[in-house]
Amino acid sequence: MKSRVLLSLVTVISIMMLVPALIAFAVDEWQSADIGNTAKGSTEIKGEKITIVANGADIWGTADACRYVYRKVTGDFEMSARIVSLERANEWSKVGIMARQNLDPGSQHTFVNVTPDHGLKMIHRDTPGANTGPSPWAKNFEAPVWMRLVRKGNEFSSFSSKDGKNWKPTDVVGVDGDGITPSVAEVKMENNILLGIAHTSHVAGVLGTAVIDNITGSPNLGLPVEPAGSIATVWGEIKR
Repeated sequence: MKSRVLLSLVTVISIMMLVPALIAFAVDEWQSADIGNTAKGSTEIKGEKITIVANGADIWGTADACRYVYRKVTGDFEMSARIVSLERANEWSKVGIMARQNLDPGSQHTFVNVTPDHGLKMIHRDTPGANTGPSPWAKNFEAPVWMRLVRKGNEFSSFSSKDGKNWKPTDVVGVDGDGITPSVAEVKMENNILLGIAHTSHVAGVLGTAVIDNITGSPNLGLPVEPAGSIATVWGEIKR
């Protein structure tokens, strides 16, 4: 009987070691920056909650104006967060998870974000100084909402969830049939990039507030965590 119990315990431990863990980010890993033509914003971190006060004309076009709370990462990753609330300074105020090459306003990026009036989707700037897109949108989500961004090489995939448990790709069929915003994009970035939360009020000089919590990420983001797992396996399961 003891041998059977021991064998069962070993089996359970073995299975657990195969399950990739999502871990909370350390507070001291975060940095903040106002990007582009913006008035000074602020970042407040209390426990697992981040409050970002930001302005800026938009994260769109050929250059961004926003506040970015970020950390330096290397290689493939997955990151999740819950957008608790987003102040409606404008119908196109935005907050969400952003992967960005650098802090230059025209840097390439991928950005899964939610707005007050126009739902949740992923947008991207493929090369420095290029236009951001695509533009189709739909009223699919508003805060509070969960979102997730995954990098595998130069492929970035985005997901959304109402409860943080059941995830779906963020493909958006635009209103009036005006095209599709895919949940997957190829954006060429270096191995070392910036990853975090970006927020813009969409009104230059007018500050808005966004609150984010439940920020978690994959084990390969330079944090002590076990066990290390396979991003490809996890997201293969989620996509199905």
